[in-house]
Amino acid sequence: MDSTQEHIATLAEISKCEKSSLLKTKRGRHHGGTWMHPKLAVPFARWLDTRFAIWCDFQIDGLIRGNHPHYDRQRARDAAACSHKVMAEILRLTRLDAGKTTMQHHYQKESKLVNWVLAGEFKGLNRDALSGGELALLASLEERNAVFLGSGIEYDTRKQKLEQFARDWREGQQHKIGRAA
Repeated sequence: MDSTQEHIATLAEISKCEKSSLLKTKRGRHHGGTWMHPKLAVPFARWLDTRFAIWCDFQIDGLIRGNHPHYDRQRARDAAACSHKVMAEILRLTRLDAGKTTMQHHYQKESKLVNWVLAGEFKGLNRDALSGGELALLASLEERNAVFLGSGIEYDTRKQKLEQFARDWREGQQHKIGRAA
């Protein structure tokens, strides 16, 4: 049994289906062709193109080692979600300590402040559209703003400090990019 037939047989066994349901070939001049189960597409593509096979090997290695770009972005997305919750809770607690209630617009104002420092617009952001680097900066800005809120630093001062922090952060990233080149 060659490796292709072995692959199909093993996939059928694991999937609990008939081998014939995974690969269908029909001869004919006008209606002929080959249909394969999607689980066979990558092995077939790997067989067709050595460069693609090697690319797949690198992707698998990155997934195993935990340094795949998807995971880095997901980690940054998770960190930004956590930092946002912390910032919101510190806002609520500091206002509560001051005898004030916290309304939805208070949370929105803090989020929009951080978004403005990140993206230059005082509005909501689609976090799912941000890059891993943007998400990392966003999380850092939210953490920093939470510390400033907890320290009682006024809005205008926080705004200036966050702007400077973002400039410094971006400059530090440029140095990292320059060294990597």
